[in-house]
Amino acid sequence: MSAKTFVALRVDCDAQTAFDRFTNDIDLWWKAGPRNRLIGNRPGIMQFGEKDGIRTLQEVDKRHPDFVVEAGKVTKWEPGTRLSFEWRWPMADANEPVTIVDIRFSGLGDYTRITLEHLGLEKLSAAHPGRNGLNDNRFKPMMTHYWQAHLVSLRNRVKMLSTLENPT
Repeated sequence: MSAKTFVALRVDCDAQTAFDRFTNDIDLWWKAGPRNRLIGNRPGIMQFGEKDGIRTLQEVDKRHPDFVVEAGKVTKWEPGTRLSFEWRWPMADANEPVTIVDIRFSGLGDYTRITLEHLGLEKLSAAHPGRNGLNDNRFKPMMTHYWQAHLVSLRNRVKMLSTLENPT
């Protein structure tokens, strides 16, 4: 049986703009704090980096740019349509499997529906540090809340930029 989280919301912009805000502005809308960031309490910059032709979701230490923590490789990069990347908790054992975060951007007139699925949660061991000791009945809702908070933050960023670009 597969386990996943699913979050959907709409943002008031076209799909390409939503994709660009998600990818280019990720450090500006991604929630702060050690529970949300890859390098914990260190001051970092969330970004999609590229090295040797491989794109990754990563966080770079602001004070020591050679210190980089990767969440995982980008598996799909379809601007304005779809983005998928591996998700590995930084504190997890290297033997733990990666999960996949799959995001779709569906333009619907003046707005875009963003859907996010975090797939493969059933592969994580009961001792996995990302579970915080929670069983499936509590872990999956926690992960849904985690991603929902991030997407709401993205929506707020899009709205703020739209207000700045089109003051009434």
